[in-house]
Amino acid sequence: MRAQYPQRRRARLSAANYANTNEICSVTITVRGRQPVFANSLVAAGAVAVLRSLAAARQVRIFAFCVMPDHVHLVMSPSERCSVITFVGQFKNLVLRSSWKHGVVGSFWQQGFWDHFLRADEELRGAVEYVLANPARAGLVEDAHLYPHSGSIEFAP
Repeated sequence: MRAQYPQRRRARLSAANYANTNEICSVTITVRGRQPVFANSLVAAGAVAVLRSLAAARQVRIFAFCVMPDHVHLVMSPSERCSVITFVGQFKNLVLRSSWKHGVVGSFWQQGFWDHFLRADEELRGAVEYVLANPARAGLVEDAHLYPHSGSIEFAP
Protein backbone atom coordinates (compact mmCIF):
# COMPACT_ATOMS: atom_id res chain seq x y z
CA MET A 1 0.00 0.00 0.00
CA ARG A 2 1.33 3.42 -1.00
CA ALA A 3 1.67 6.06 1.67
CA GLN A 4 -0.56 9.05 1.16
CA TYR A 5 1.18 12.42 1.44
CA PRO A 6 -0.59 15.75 1.34
CA GLN A 7 -0.09 17.61 -1.90
CA ARG A 8 2.51 20.32 -1.68
CA ARG A 9 0.90 23.69 -2.18
CA ARG A 10 2.73 26.74 -3.42
CA ALA A 11 2.64 29.42 -0.78
CA ARG A 12 1.60 32.76 -2.23
CA LEU A 13 2.19 36.12 -0.67
CA SER A 14 -0.76 38.33 0.12
CA ALA A 15 -2.61 39.86 -2.81
CA ALA A 16 -1.33 43.26 -1.67
CA ASN A 17 2.26 42.22 -2.47
CA TYR A 18 1.28 41.42 -6.05
CA ALA A 19 -0.43 44.80 -6.44
CA ASN A 20 2.29 46.98 -4.87
CA THR A 21 3.59 49.20 -7.66
CA ASN A 22 6.89 49.67 -5.80
CA GLU A 23 7.70 45.97 -6.09
CA ILE A 24 9.64 44.33 -8.91
CA CYS A 25 8.80 40.70 -9.54
CA SER A 26 10.62 38.07 -11.58
CA VAL A 27 8.08 35.67 -13.07
CA THR A 28 8.51 32.36 -14.89
CA ILE A 29 5.52 30.90 -16.72
CA THR A 30 5.97 27.33 -17.92
CA VAL A 31 4.41 25.21 -20.63
CA ARG A 32 2.91 21.99 -19.26
CA GLY A 33 5.24 19.06 -19.83
CA ARG A 34 7.88 21.48 -21.07
CA GLN A 35 6.58 21.09 -24.61
CA PRO A 36 8.37 23.53 -26.95
CA VAL A 37 5.27 25.45 -28.05
CA PHE A 38 7.28 28.64 -28.61
CA ALA A 39 9.89 26.93 -30.80
CA ASN A 40 7.47 27.99 -33.56
CA SER A 41 8.68 31.51 -34.30
CA LEU A 42 5.18 32.73 -35.20
CA VAL A 43 3.80 31.56 -31.86
CA ALA A 44 6.71 33.18 -30.00
CA ALA A 45 6.32 36.43 -31.93
CA GLY A 46 2.60 36.37 -31.14
CA ALA A 47 3.42 36.04 -27.44
CA VAL A 48 5.71 39.06 -27.63
CA ALA A 49 3.02 41.07 -29.42
CA VAL A 50 0.47 40.11 -26.75
CA LEU A 51 2.93 41.09 -24.02
CA ARG A 52 3.61 44.52 -25.54
CA SER A 53 -0.07 45.24 -26.10
CA LEU A 54 -1.24 44.02 -22.70
CA ALA A 55 1.53 45.84 -20.83
CA ALA A 56 0.59 49.09 -22.56
CA ALA A 57 -3.14 48.61 -21.93
CA ARG A 58 -2.64 47.74 -18.24
CA GLN A 59 0.25 50.20 -17.72
CA VAL A 60 2.44 47.40 -16.35
CA ARG A 61 6.20 47.96 -16.43
CA ILE A 62 8.12 45.19 -18.22
CA PHE A 63 11.84 45.57 -17.47
CA ALA A 64 12.77 42.36 -19.30
CA PHE A 65 11.09 39.48 -21.10
CA CYS A 66 12.20 36.34 -22.84
CA VAL A 67 10.01 33.83 -24.63
CA MET A 68 11.90 30.53 -24.57
CA PRO A 69 10.67 27.40 -26.39
CA ASP A 70 8.91 26.02 -23.29
CA HIS A 71 8.61 28.94 -20.86
CA VAL A 72 8.43 32.71 -20.55
CA HIS A 73 10.45 34.97 -18.24
CA LEU A 74 9.25 38.42 -17.15
CA VAL A 75 10.75 41.02 -14.86
CA MET A 76 7.88 43.34 -14.10
CA SER A 77 6.13 45.76 -11.78
CA PRO A 78 2.36 45.92 -11.45
CA SER A 79 0.38 49.08 -12.08
CA GLU A 80 -2.42 50.79 -10.22
CA ARG A 81 -4.73 49.08 -12.73
CA CYS A 82 -3.30 45.56 -12.73
CA SER A 83 -1.60 43.25 -10.22
CA VAL A 84 1.07 40.69 -11.12
CA ILE A 85 -1.43 37.84 -10.68
CA THR A 86 -4.05 39.48 -12.90
CA PHE A 87 -1.48 40.37 -15.55
CA VAL A 88 -0.03 36.85 -15.73
CA GLY A 89 -3.53 35.34 -15.97
CA GLN A 90 -4.54 37.68 -18.78
CA PHE A 91 -1.22 37.18 -20.56
CA LYS A 92 -1.56 33.39 -20.47
CA ASN A 93 -5.13 33.58 -21.77
CA LEU A 94 -4.33 35.95 -24.63
CA VAL A 95 -1.16 34.08 -25.65
CA LEU A 96 -3.10 30.82 -25.73
CA ARG A 97 -5.73 32.37 -28.02
CA SER A 98 -3.03 33.92 -30.21
CA SER A 99 -1.27 30.55 -30.55
CA TRP A 100 -4.41 28.92 -31.94
CA LYS A 101 -4.08 31.18 -35.00
CA HIS A 102 -0.76 29.44 -35.72
CA GLY A 103 -1.93 25.85 -35.43
CA VAL A 104 -1.51 25.15 -31.72
CA VAL A 105 -4.37 22.96 -30.51
CA GLY A 106 -5.80 23.00 -27.00
CA SER A 107 -4.34 24.51 -23.87
CA PHE A 108 -0.67 24.25 -22.96
CA TRP A 109 0.12 26.36 -19.90
CA GLN A 110 1.12 24.77 -16.63
CA GLN A 111 -1.14 25.89 -13.81
CA GLY A 112 0.14 28.89 -11.86
CA PHE A 113 3.56 30.48 -12.21
CA TRP A 114 6.80 30.87 -10.31
CA ASP A 115 7.60 34.28 -8.85
CA HIS A 116 10.35 35.96 -6.93
CA PHE A 117 10.24 39.51 -5.63
CA LEU A 118 13.54 41.32 -5.84
CA ARG A 119 14.91 42.22 -2.42
CA ALA A 120 16.72 45.40 -1.55
CA ASP A 121 20.06 43.61 -1.96
CA GLU A 122 19.21 42.37 -5.44
CA GLU A 123 19.70 44.68 -8.35
CA LEU A 124 17.25 45.11 -11.16
CA ARG A 125 20.13 45.13 -13.63
CA GLY A 126 21.22 41.62 -12.58
CA ALA A 127 17.69 40.24 -12.96
CA VAL A 128 17.32 41.86 -16.39
CA GLU A 129 20.71 40.56 -17.55
CA TYR A 130 19.85 37.06 -16.35
CA VAL A 131 16.58 37.00 -18.31
CA LEU A 132 18.09 38.46 -21.47
CA ALA A 133 21.05 36.05 -21.40
CA ASN A 134 18.77 32.99 -21.13
CA PRO A 135 18.71 32.15 -24.90
CA ALA A 136 22.52 32.13 -25.07
CA ARG A 137 22.83 30.02 -21.90
CA ALA A 138 20.36 27.54 -23.42
CA GLY A 139 22.37 27.38 -26.65
CA LEU A 140 19.62 28.85 -28.85
CA VAL A 141 21.93 31.65 -30.06
CA GLU A 142 25.58 32.54 -29.57
CA ASP A 143 24.84 36.18 -28.88
CA ALA A 144 21.80 36.87 -26.69
CA HIS A 145 21.28 40.20 -28.50
CA LEU A 146 20.38 38.24 -31.63
CA TYR A 147 17.46 36.38 -30.04
CA PRO A 148 14.28 37.81 -31.56
CA HIS A 149 11.87 37.00 -28.72
CA SER A 150 13.40 38.88 -25.81
CA GLY A 151 13.95 42.45 -24.78
CA SER A 152 12.63 45.20 -22.57
CA ILE A 153 9.61 47.42 -22.89
CA GLU A 154 10.62 49.74 -20.06
CA PHE A 155 14.17 50.26 -21.32
CA ALA A 156 13.35 50.28 -25.05
CA PRO A 157 15.11 53.00 -27.06
